[in-house]
Amino acid sequence: MAMSRFDDLIETRQKGRTMVQNWFSVAALVLVSAGLVSCAGEAPKPSVPSSAISLPKSTSPEDEAARAAMAAYELYWQISEQAGRAPREKDWRSELAKAMADPALTDYVNEVANLASVPAHTVGRYGRSPKTTSVSLGRPPRVVITDCLDATDEHLVSDKAGETGRNLDNPDQPRRYEFEAQVVRYPDPDRWLVQQVQPRLEKPC
Repeated sequence: MAMSRFDDLIETRQKGRTMVQNWFSVAALVLVSAGLVSCAGEAPKPSVPSSAISLPKSTSPEDEAARAAMAAYELYWQISEQAGRAPREKDWRSELAKAMADPALTDYVNEVANLASVPAHTVGRYGRSPKTTSVSLGRPPRVVITDCLDATDEHLVSDKAGETGRNLDNPDQPRRYEFEAQVVRYPDPDRWLVQQVQPRLEKPC
């Protein structure tokens, strides 16, 4: 049976509609595929766990005071050992004042003067193991340092004519004993100085 022109027109329109629908389906498929490729191509951003973030450690005022006092204590030993090794070389008071304050300053100046009068000097050096045992931020700030002195390699020798180099160590003095220093912060100029020292010969360490 022959199709009418009307039927032919309907069929043509239906074919056109089908082609348009197919075109939209293909276009949508292309867009979706492109989106998937784009997402797949992006490298995932790494997540950093909070535990891996390192923050600067805060330093407490007590820790800062302890470090400053320990530095002053080490300077005290550096200068006092220099003075003990050469007591007649010069007037050591101004040099010792860089690390000490009275009463420790005057006490040690007198010890150096006594060595020069013998005459004698020290050789070798003390073994030491200082540690901070107390920190006070009052007025003035004060730090107590407890040390263990080992005098095994430190000796007193004579400079007297005819007996130069003779050992003058006191045989009754212990060679290892506790030593305490109080280091105080002074305001003008701002610095830490060893103010008091106390050898505890009765306390071996």
